Amino acid sequence: LYWTGYTAGTSHGQKLLDYMLEAGANTAVIDLKMDNGQLAFMPNDESLQVYVMDSPAIQDLDALLLQLGELEIYRIARIPVMRDGAFAAVNPRLALKTASGNFWQDNIGSIWVDPASHEVWNYAIDLAREAYDRGFDEVQFDYVRFASDGAISRIIYPVYDGVLGKEAVMQEFFKTVGGTMQKEGIPVSFDLFGMTFWSEDDFNIGQRLLDVYPYADYVSPMVYPSHYPNGFKGFGNPAVFPYEIVKMSLDEGAVMMVRDATEEVIVDEVVEVVLPSPEEEKEIRTHFRPWIQDFDIGAVYTSDLIKAQIQASRDAGASGWLLWNARNVYEPTDYR
Repeated sequence: LYWTGYTAGTSHGQKLLDYMLEAGANTAVIDLKMDNGQLAFMPNDESLQVYVMDSPAIQDLDALLLQLGELEIYRIARIPVMRDGAFAAVNPRLALKTASGNFWQDNIGSIWVDPASHEVWNYAIDLAREAYDRGFDEVQFDYVRFASDGAISRIIYPVYDGVLGKEAVMQEFFKTVGGTMQKEGIPVSFDLFGMTFWSEDDFNIGQRLLDVYPYADYVSPMVYPSHYPNGFKGFGNPAVFPYEIVKMSLDEGAVMMVRDATEEVIVDEVVEVVLPSPEEEKEIRTHFRPWIQDFDIGAVYTSDLIKAQIQASRDAGASGWLLWNARNVYEPTDYR
């Protein structure tokens, strides 16, 4: 289940923990940044402390992680990367701007930093190292893309030159950040748009499953049924077909990765196509761990609709699932 920084630092966190233990949930995905990018805790690394909010939402991160660990709750540190007003405020030269020199903002007023900036990448790596050193079991990177909404044409990039495609920039990002985590033995995951499991196109945001998969222990597509357009694959309102949308999305991602792993070999001057074995395809699927929805968009999400998404994840061979509610108010459900 997803936890905001405020949930993690208040009594709501204890209530949510009690609920998780009762309902059979075993993982907490905890925000290390607030929505404006300020760090929700005080890091030990002094170079990171300039980004901390005045009164950290999580006053005692170590105690929280210890408590969760003792209860065998898997602890994931969620780190948004390119949407970060706090980093932009400290490093305005790396922020997206408009022609007037003001910070560019997306449709909800969020400030972004340049996806091509290696300083942005290094900050993400440093924060991930801090999280793992403090006791998190895994780091999860979100907002790993170019901006997708708002007046995109008005963006002035301080680093990205437009010569390389956006997908090439993000390929290097995933290789650098994910690869560093892998070399250092830090379990790593990335959040992707759900549509990345349906197409090899980068959707003008530089995000592709093919580029993420090699550098992630887990890939978490946001396969929220409500976020697919009406009529998608024949479903008038995808939100009321949660099993089908989640299952089909994960299956499509597996097909894409199987296709990518297919090889052509020459045997006696004849080209033969070698497909991954069923065991190899099964292994591919275990690296998928989707975000599913517990919020009322497109439909009232009852326990049955939540369970349908969970069953779809299991039937698709995913290693698990992550449940999202922005306010951390979850519909009573038995997750077992």
